[in-house]
Amino acid sequence: MSPPLAQRLPALATPLVNKFYDRVGARGRANKQDQLWVVRCDNEIVAAARVSRLEEQQFLCGVFVAASHRRQGLAGTLIRQVCTELNGPIYSFIYQHLSPLYEQLGFAAVATLPEHLASRLHSYRRQGRDVLPYCYKESADA
Repeated sequence: MSPPLAQRLPALATPLVNKFYDRVGARGRANKQDQLWVVRCDNEIVAAARVSRLEEQQFLCGVFVAASHRRQGLAGTLIRQVCTELNGPIYSFIYQHLSPLYEQLGFAAVATLPEHLASRLHSYRRQGRDVLPYCYKESADA
């Protein structure tokens, strides 16, 4: 069996990603303006991620792997593909327990955010989400 591959989907496939999110109980919904990536197994979506454009920033969110396919490296496969295809920086709010994974993939914690992202982070924290702001940049010299 070949290793799993992440593939970008066209906006037309947004309902398929939302159906996956509903099936696995993930928070959030994709919209047609989002960029979408998935991993499939036997033609079924088993992992998904999306990137939203928030003003001038790219925001990685909705990274989710079906419980039956966790601990197989699929989240890393998705995130690496997103970062390969997009020109950074790419912001994300990461649950604290997942920070080692994201750091291995080239993300770093950030102390300051653009105001609209800082406002969103504050809102997430008021909802009880234990998230930290991170950013991926292609290189330290960029």
